[in-house]
Amino acid sequence: MRLKLSGPDYKDKDPVKSLEDFHKRVKAYESAYEPLGEYEERQDLQYIKMIDVGRKVIHYSLKGFLSASIAGYLTTFNLSPRQIWITRHGQSEDNIIGKIGGNSPLTSRGQAFSEALYRFITYKRNNWLVDEQTKLATAKLPPNPGDHTPPYPEWNKDLDEKNFCVWTSMMRRCTETAAPFEADDDYDVKYWDLLNELNAGEFEGKTFEQIAKEHPVEFQKRCCDKLSYVFPGVGGESYLNVINRLRDVVREMERITDHILVIGHRSICRVLMAYFMNMTRHDIANIDVHLGMAYCIDPKPYGISFHAYKYDEATGWFEQQPPDFTVRKPPKV
Repeated sequence: MRLKLSGPDYKDKDPVKSLEDFHKRVKAYESAYEPLGEYEERQDLQYIKMIDVGRKVIHYSLKGFLSASIAGYLTTFNLSPRQIWITRHGQSEDNIIGKIGGNSPLTSRGQAFSEALYRFITYKRNNWLVDEQTKLATAKLPPNPGDHTPPYPEWNKDLDEKNFCVWTSMMRRCTETAAPFEADDDYDVKYWDLLNELNAGEFEGKTFEQIAKEHPVEFQKRCCDKLSYVFPGVGGESYLNVINRLRDVVREMERITDHILVIGHRSICRVLMAYFMNMTRHDIANIDVHLGMAYCIDPKPYGISFHAYKYDEATGWFEQQPPDFTVRKPPKV
């Protein structure tokens, strides 16, 4: 009930009166509510009952791939306070010359970025813990008048023991970016081939200028439909292929109660950003995820809190971007 006060129905309203109002609403619900289960089971109807945002999920007589997939998806949700960080690797040698794909190492600038990223994430991790502990210590139920910062549920109890996971692809430029975290026992680093960059097939190691000159038809096909275009050759992928292989990653990101930092590639970051920021798959190719940017997604009971930070090479630190910052590319004129 306390969480309900942070929802759209009670936005900017007095929390004491709002809580009283919601108690009355629950009474009204109870007068008309019919439990899900007995009737459906007598009629052999499929159903899924979800209690407390995934704390308990009951399903009956599910038939087929779609209903089973929905049940599995619903079991992943949680309201645990946590942060999801998404960033690309540091600058690689291939980035300098514009080659796509490949497995090149970081440049000296990329190495500097990885060290700065480690210091920055550690700093933000410690700040988050202090902020959440302060909220928890000052929370009241019923709330005090003027209190518009409802706490999270019982997941708050072990804030100081919350783990921090760093997930990276198997590509060298990503594993080298994650190296400072690997050296710190306070981080749990995992390497996922599911996070590898979109495979460019026979165009791996080429620049887009080379592709446009040597394969103009393929280049034009990609320009017309970047979402569905499959790079030719063995292993060549499209963005749709990347979306499909990231499904398990997304489900795990929804399920886990720990903090997560994903160090990925352009296509990987685009797909993950589109999912967590409620965009469509058609937005994916129009998302800007430049090198040197770190994005923080803070899941809330209603929506998310989003912040973007830009790496400043001169200071070796990350500067927060304005509130109106967007990852969408501006429309072409």
